[in-house]
Amino acid sequence: MANARAEILEGLNVFRALEAWGATLYAAWAAHEPDARLRAGHLIIAEREANHARLLAERLRALGGTPGPACVEGILAEQLIELKDLKGFVAQLDGLQHVTTRDAQRMAGCQQALASGFEAAKATDPATHHFLAQLYSEEKVSAAWYRHTYGEITGNRPPTDSLPVLAPDQVVRRAESARGTAAEPAACDDSPM
Repeated sequence: MANARAEILEGLNVFRALEAWGATLYAAWAAHEPDARLRAGHLIIAEREANHARLLAERLRALGGTPGPACVEGILAEQLIELKDLKGFVAQLDGLQHVTTRDAQRMAGCQQALASGFEAAKATDPATHHFLAQLYSEEKVSAAWYRHTYGEITGNRPPTDSLPVLAPDQVVRRAESARGTAAEPAACDDSPM
């Protein structure tokens, strides 16, 4: 069980580092994007990534861990320097694909830490597993928008005005996860302790 807990904590920390990096990168791309829809898309995703990083750090703390340096940080720092100043949606995504492919071997251990953490949570910590599954479902929205928009710009898909927003049921799940439980006192409860 101690090994599963360590795997969960490491996986959460790696995921946190990746999300913080994504938030920084996509915000940098948005800062210089002249197209309003593309800028909004980058910012929606950057904000979601930053929120995920914060939630992952909170979950780490709730499980007794501490957000700290993760195995991916050095590689991500190099990639950020290489990618943050790219201009143009297609060039940005091509650049991201290039560094992802190029650095796959270097990232293999970190990818394994993510997978091991997810599997350990699935086996031993249903609440953390549910939390991770929710975040991964939101990641799919971001990835789908980037793929679809790339296809639009390169002429492989018809143009749309879509943005990477969550589906209503995903928003409801987020809201439900923030509800208090019967064991928690109401915030406005002024009864003596």
